[in-house]
Amino acid sequence: MLLYLLGIIIPPLGILMYGKIIFAALNAILWTYAIITPGMAGFLLWFAAASHASYVIHNARYSHFKSL
Repeated sequence: MLLYLLGIIIPPLGILMYGKIIFAALNAILWTYAIITPGMAGFLLWFAAASHASYVIHNARYSHFKSL
């Protein structure tokens, strides 16, 4: 549950905690654009990065429990 919060606040770090390096790198690019873009467009980019992080974290957790 804490990783979802981390995925919302700092999306690339939340993804990186599960070892998904490629997804974390792509999310870091998106998150960087969100930080440097002002206004509503920056918020939308941040929301997209947080949503992507939540999706990747959820899939990583589900596939981990599925394999048990």
